[in-house]
Amino acid sequence: MKRWIGSIGVAILLCLMFTAAALGESELNQKYMTLKDNHGQVITRTAHEVVVGDEYLNSKNQLFRVYRVSGNLAKVKMVKSDALKVSAWTEVIGFLSSLFRGDFFRSEVKQRGPIAIYHTHSDESYVEGDGVSSKRGNGGIFQVGDTLTRSFEKLGVPVVHSKVPHDPHDALAYDRSRRTAAQLLKQQPTVLLDVHRDAVPRQEYAAVVNKENVTQVQLVVGRQNPNFQASNDFAKQIKASVDKKAPGLIKGIFYGRGKYNQDLGPRTMLLEIGSHTNSKAAAERGASLFAAAAKDVLYGNVGAGVVNRGGMRNTFWIVVAALGGIGLFLLLNHSGLKSIRREFAGALGEKSEEKRKNDPSDPDHNGESS
Repeated sequence: MKRWIGSIGVAILLCLMFTAAALGESELNQKYMTLKDNHGQVITRTAHEVVVGDEYLNSKNQLFRVYRVSGNLAKVKMVKSDALKVSAWTEVIGFLSSLFRGDFFRSEVKQRGPIAIYHTHSDESYVEGDGVSSKRGNGGIFQVGDTLTRSFEKLGVPVVHSKVPHDPHDALAYDRSRRTAAQLLKQQPTVLLDVHRDAVPRQEYAAVVNKENVTQVQLVVGRQNPNFQASNDFAKQIKASVDKKAPGLIKGIFYGRGKYNQDLGPRTMLLEIGSHTNSKAAAERGASLFAAAAKDVLYGNVGAGVVNRGGMRNTFWIVVAALGGIGLFLLLNHSGLKSIRREFAGALGEKSEEKRKNDPSDPDHNGESS
């Protein structure tokens, strides 16, 4: 009897966990959420379900956290303002981490895989261009994905673009698209992009970037993703890189409850390119501009995909010499040590102080996310 009751309890617990994750990845139907600060200023609008603890990093790199939700209104407070930058330490620490993991000497030749693109919500469309906001199984988002694919390929980057449909557009769509993502991962892509469009008023994404009328691109990171820190770092690297080449193209980063299949790897990212209220042509221009601006951070320099051990060994000694000089500098500038320790801990999978504060499983967790 006790065993039977225990089995039922486990089943109920698993069901609740599954339901929570699914709800975290759901979207509003014909509605959207408005996030406002204490002064009544609109910070952003989104079709994602918003809950307390969700966050939003705007184009100015100001981080806002949701502390109250009432109907379609979410109240937020600013918790941080940072200037994102692609740190040289990220490259150095990544290199040193590969030594610890053994990747450095694992093979003579390393060839990069393609960029992989798929669409969880395959019905998503653009009223101006498709005539409707939703086309089951063959949404206009596929054409935006095609444009993104061609734009990367023109830059010499190989792409695998899946048009497998995952309808209907419901809370279980991410479970269906997970199979597609898993199949794409077998091709060892350098990055896995799930391309969507939002469902908010037109002005939310409409922009002029590099003298072109385009839709902006928003990045989405799942807070329930066990790879959260890696995904967050990756999203910030993308934004920092694109901000340099196409200022204003990245609308921001939305941190929502859910995983969005980002638990499959640290270089998986969800992109929202415009809204159903924007024209598909503007979304395609935004996608093309994103490919050009994000190519280096997503794929690297074309032609540098094959790395031999001799070249890597030379690079190793160059890095050692550089670190020696930097180490001497840091002895005179102690403040730099904290940031290095934090990046190095993250690269090796250790929890930084900030991450421990944001980890619900940590005894010192204060109830706030990233």
